[in-house]
Amino acid sequence: MGCNHGKQANAVEALPGSAAQQPGFWTKKKADELQDAVDAVFNKAGEALLGMTFSFTIADPRMSGCPLIGCSTGFGTLCGYTMDDIVGRNCRFLVDPVPRDKVDWKMRRHAKDFCEAVRVGKQFRIPDKEREEWMPIGRAGDELFCYQVNARKDGSLFNNMFYMKVIELSATLGEELPYIVGLQTELPLGKADLAQLAKNTKVLDHNMNKVRSALAQIFFVSTSMTRDDAGVELNDGYEDTFLT
Repeated sequence: MGCNHGKQANAVEALPGSAAQQPGFWTKKKADELQDAVDAVFNKAGEALLGMTFSFTIADPRMSGCPLIGCSTGFGTLCGYTMDDIVGRNCRFLVDPVPRDKVDWKMRRHAKDFCEAVRVGKQFRIPDKEREEWMPIGRAGDELFCYQVNARKDGSLFNNMFYMKVIELSATLGEELPYIVGLQTELPLGKADLAQLAKNTKVLDHNMNKVRSALAQIFFVSTSMTRDDAGVELNDGYEDTFLT
């Protein structure tokens, strides 16, 4: 995530009300709590979604470059960077070292356009002429499935899936603002794995609802119901009591 592919500034510029302006906003304790929640929902032994291990990031679209303002500890494990390396930077640092012929430039533009749409309060959908076969249809305009070859801190390359979703968060009740949360996992088989994951959106939606509940223990959380292109609420097929 961190979707700007312009020049990286040494310091990010925050708009008034941004959570990232608060001293010590993101801590190791929050990172551990968030990873514990992701592990409980996505990474259960024997029950992981397609056997994948997931981590989580949070980005602020109101800040210049849409930098990461928080992440679970598993994200650092995935990419090899420490929390101090990650927080305050946009995800260009994972793509810039990748050889240019391995970068999916179209997907990179989609991610940038998604972040910009969130910043100005608009929905985003990939143009029909740019859709790929694996991409799920009928999904809400507040999310984006992405795939990109990334580079770890040691220089090794990996296939990274990041599913971005808009959730309103705040450290203070009544001051919720839209942030972009990202579910991340390595895809050993690349887009073949991504196609399988995209076929399991019912489970993904259900699990994201449960992670949202966990986020509410760290932040005040407000988000609209997930709706498809026709404005119809997407029912995940599970009883509401199971989501508590």
